[in-house]
Amino acid sequence: MLIDVHAHLNQDPLYTNWKEILRRAREKRVEKIIVIGYDFESSKIAVDLSKIEKDIYSTIGIHPHDADSLDYDNLPWEKLISSKMIAIGEIGLDYFKMYSSRERQKEIFRKGINFAKRFKLPIIIHCRNAFEDLIKILKEERAWEIKGIIHSYSGSYEISKILADYGFLFSFSGPITYPNSNRLREVVSKIPLDLILIETDSPYLAPQLYRGKINEPSYLPEIAKKLSEIKNIPLDNLEEILKENIKKIFPNIFNK
Repeated sequence: MLIDVHAHLNQDPLYTNWKEILRRAREKRVEKIIVIGYDFESSKIAVDLSKIEKDIYSTIGIHPHDADSLDYDNLPWEKLISSKMIAIGEIGLDYFKMYSSRERQKEIFRKGINFAKRFKLPIIIHCRNAFEDLIKILKEERAWEIKGIIHSYSGSYEISKILADYGFLFSFSGPITYPNSNRLREVVSKIPLDLILIETDSPYLAPQLYRGKINEPSYLPEIAKKLSEIKNIPLDNLEEILKENIKKIFPNIFNK
């Protein structure tokens, strides 16, 4: 059994066909999917999906790209709290495309961390070209009190050691399968396996076999295969380790 810890079934083109996508995922033994919110509307859809489908779980949050455009404080986030809403995210910093100002990104990120602490939930972090500020904010906000996942990790091994000390795990997606991603695979090879998770980030970042197609959770086995090669571990053993890793962040995901 595999679990996709980061997918956007709440976003078109996946949302309009989510039942069929879920069926295809199950055929590939991807049996649970965490649907990630990235603004208020997508968060609401994620929560709704988790309420009607037993194998879907949800998160709520504001992607750093949307930090400037949403009126965070006047949105009813508390109304989205439910038993299968299991984390706050994705939240974080993105200094690569800079769709929102740095100061507003940092402000919204801090708000997200404190909202998570209020409800004792872990956080799902998006970070690109912003790890120095990320670590500074995590330290100042004492984020180790709630822990979480750095999704589609793109930082260095040295940075990963700091984040691991804060209680974070590292999720990897399609780029570990790309021919030109040798540096990323080297990072994966060094990070201890008990700190690693896998995701699709669908509809983005399809693995190499499906490059150029719309990504979906049924492609997750390709990422598992590459991880098994990097770590030199049989797939069956890897699946069990990944399951145990998920329990570190989401201990109740197998009970709901």
